Amino acid sequence: MIRVAIIGAGPAGLVAARTLVNAGAVVRVYDKGRRPGGRLNTREHGSYQFDHGSQFFTVRDERISPMLEAWVSLKVVALWEGRLVRLMGDTAEVARPTKRYVGTPSMISLAKELSEELEIISLTRITGVERNKKGWHLHDELGGHHGTFDRVVIAIPAPQAVPLLSEVPLLQRAAEAVEMAPCFAGMFVFSEPPPMDFDGAFVGDGPFTWIARDASKPGRPDVETWVVHASPEWTRRHWSGDRTDVAQSFLEELTMRFGPLPNTLFERA
Repeated sequence: MIRVAIIGAGPAGLVAARTLVNAGAVVRVYDKGRRPGGRLNTREHGSYQFDHGSQFFTVRDERISPMLEAWVSLKVVALWEGRLVRLMGDTAEVARPTKRYVGTPSMISLAKELSEELEIISLTRITGVERNKKGWHLHDELGGHHGTFDRVVIAIPAPQAVPLLSEVPLLQRAAEAVEMAPCFAGMFVFSEPPPMDFDGAFVGDGPFTWIARDASKPGRPDVETWVVHASPEWTRRHWSGDRTDVAQSFLEELTMRFGPLPNTLFERA
């Protein structure tokens, strides 16, 4: 029976793990976080929740369709039928019609379903991968050793994968060429609806790239929760700032674009 190690418990790693397990492999997943999910994670602050990472997903590969049907049947995924637009200056156009899905009642719900019955080693940062005659071995940052495995799947961002690819120089060079763009996420709860007449907006100019009314997604509490993603350039300019000040800067930019905002019940960047 083939033994596989997967490094990274984000959506790619979890789907790979479930697919391999269904094919009969023995799989162990390693992740540096305290729980699986990666960009599917949901931030919770008291009674408020925010999908601060992945906002939705689409299905472009028909091989995913059976999985999607199962997730919908289990009620951990639903179609998001919100009003989505594209903003450029003062112009708002309806976004291209595409089926967009979200986890319910939050994005992390999908990660929890994918993680069921998987062997996941959390809070473990893998820092090295090496191969000998017996197979593949992993090393973690605390000096621990893991293995032996017949195959290794690396499902983490390219810059983090670079030190793990020394045995495969071609892939290592490809990973070294990837540049990650930073993105601040602003999370807000307003006392009443703000003057944004959409549920989600792809923003083509200014400091933001995405603005969403989280409460418009199925299964969410009926609260004016909003998530805003900043552009890489804006994020870099504010990267060293105090997070409280950054949240205020988000609100100031929103006010300049959309007009006066209601009082906030919660704000965080």
